[in-house]
Amino acid sequence: MNLVLTAELQSRFAPLPKNMHIIFCIIATVVFLALYLRKRKIVDFLWLFVCDLPLILQFYGDPTTAAVVGVCEVILLIAIFVFWIQDRKNSKNQLDDESGTDGGDVDDLKDVEQAVKVERSKLAGNDADDNVINQAFDGYNP
Repeated sequence: MNLVLTAELQSRFAPLPKNMHIIFCIIATVVFLALYLRKRKIVDFLWLFVCDLPLILQFYGDPTTAAVVGVCEVILLIAIFVFWIQDRKNSKNQLDDESGTDGGDVDDLKDVEQAVKVERSKLAGNDADDNVINQAFDGYNP
């Protein structure tokens, strides 16, 4: 009876055969360690644990172990989500700092509008009747 329950839990929580699961975990470990060493982000290290933790279910398939692994997986995924949100806020703040804004409206085009007005006045002259741009929109009242 206990063997049937164990096999049922393994097929439910760790559906890959044991050898394939071990190979998958080795590949995931190498990839996430390389990412962690390259970027030095804790999220990559947490993803390593998320991928490797279910391997325990291949060897211990009792309901208590499955519950503990499940709770640990949820905690790790929540932690990854929190780090992702923090990283997203930090990168947004970095972009704001690099663009020279202080969190204001990035699409503030008052300087551009002023420059266009100056250039238009240079091209068309000061006389409103000779203004080519004004003549182009005769009869148009916004």
